[in-house]
Amino acid sequence: MISFDKTPALTRCFHDLSLSMVSMQEFLRKLLPYMEKPLTEKEEKDVLLLFSQYGVPQHSLKISPKLLKNHPYFRNIQLKEIQNETVSYKETVIPKRRLMNTDFMKPLGRHLFHYHPLGYFEEDIRMPALHEGDTVWMAPAVSEFTSMEEGIRKGHGKCLTFGLGIGLIVYMWLRKEEVTEVTIVEFNEDVIQLFQKHILPQFPEGKSVTIIHGDAFDYFTEDFLNQFDYVYVDFWESTEDGLPCYTKLMETGVDLPQVDFWIEDAIRIDLKILRHGDEHFLPGQQVAAGVAVAVVPQDPALFHRTIGENIAFGYTPDRVVQAWTDSPGHKANMLGDYTHLGIGFARNAQGHGYYTQNFGRY
Repeated sequence: MISFDKTPALTRCFHDLSLSMVSMQEFLRKLLPYMEKPLTEKEEKDVLLLFSQYGVPQHSLKISPKLLKNHPYFRNIQLKEIQNETVSYKETVIPKRRLMNTDFMKPLGRHLFHYHPLGYFEEDIRMPALHEGDTVWMAPAVSEFTSMEEGIRKGHGKCLTFGLGIGLIVYMWLRKEEVTEVTIVEFNEDVIQLFQKHILPQFPEGKSVTIIHGDAFDYFTEDFLNQFDYVYVDFWESTEDGLPCYTKLMETGVDLPQVDFWIEDAIRIDLKILRHGDEHFLPGQQVAAGVAVAVVPQDPALFHRTIGENIAFGYTPDRVVQAWTDSPGHKANMLGDYTHLGIGFARNAQGHGYYTQNFGRY
């Protein structure tokens, strides 16, 4: 639930927000036909022109293969094609000139417009990848290297990571003199077995590597985390499945300076974090189960001539209203002194539902 006093400044703000959303949708609609396909030279010029029209600060799409081939993990770790019951290592081929994401979402401007850095290789690139069924869970790709740079750099002393994958951050930590030992919490036992047999023997020796088979949510406690000098949480595939996981972690109330989260900034952009004065409203403040953010004004008088919103992700239709009802903030919005109501529902490509209730008093 989001409630604000209705003022001329707020009206202008929402007008600008709406324009930025429309602009974002137009940009993505125009860009989508070029994605995940080999670009012709004309199409490359069209994409760069599109970037220029929307103010995207990128002037070239070419990526040197050396950026990938010279990375220590890509250069030194060999993965054979191996499969067990739930996961496998398989070779993935990135065709030359295929336009792809090279990093996660970046904000552009003051409102909701954002973009993904894009690029292509000028030759076919073959790389091993961890597959779960038909889904590529993790590969030594440019987007992985780029998005983990800060976590790799900040690793020191006793390090902990949630999520194993192909062990990219573990490998890079073990190469650092200032890292003394690494602990991993991984839920999938098949991933652990493949890693221990085929990848870990190729890693630098001389430092302790401990793998705990367990649920990240069970170990995300202050007592456990405070055993480590640096913690990196990375057990989701993208912002989409990361959103509910990140929110659930925020609901624990654990807030430690040595803990970072993979693609946290992109997840926050996805959540459209609201800032009101000096107070930051984050997931975990007045939230129902799943993903639902509630922000309530301090002054009850602000409910007059206000707008409000309840949002949710990760519920079945028969449970979402109950979840809102069980949350004091969301329930207050549903019972508030509003004169208008709008309801929205949509499913993503994976079939997950997004729900919204919009309220207004006029």
